[in-house]
Amino acid sequence: MQSVKIYSFNPKNQINEFDVFVLCKGLNSGKPLEKPCPNSFVVACKNQEEKDFYTTLLFGLWKIKHFYPYHTGSVIPFIRISDFKQVVKEQANRVSIKPQDFIEDVHKFKLIERKQKQIYEQMALLNDVKRALIYRHFHSKR
Repeated sequence: MQSVKIYSFNPKNQINEFDVFVLCKGLNSGKPLEKPCPNSFVVACKNQEEKDFYTTLLFGLWKIKHFYPYHTGSVIPFIRISDFKQVVKEQANRVSIKPQDFIEDVHKFKLIERKQKQIYEQMALLNDVKRALIYRHFHSKR
């Protein structure tokens, strides 16, 4: 896997549609984001396939708390960009040994993510129905 360009986010820079944003401060450091924030790194990808690869890689590393040993700072923990680049490069090379297995897992991950979103939407609708059922008893005209 080719190494990608990783840099600190600056709102003055142009955003590419294939950029992956990663939180760099706080206990959720290393978490991939859909939209940029002031405390984030940018992983500049060239295409959607590369973006999916790095998004899944970073999400997996964040989920297993792989970035915790790299946290620095006593009040607000953060990750140094040099440490982040090193970890991303090492882990990208590691999963690239068996690229087909990782690609299959990326597809499974996307399916699970879609299903999870559908379930959240259904739960929100069920909560609205419950609220409506009770609401009519307290706000009905007699």
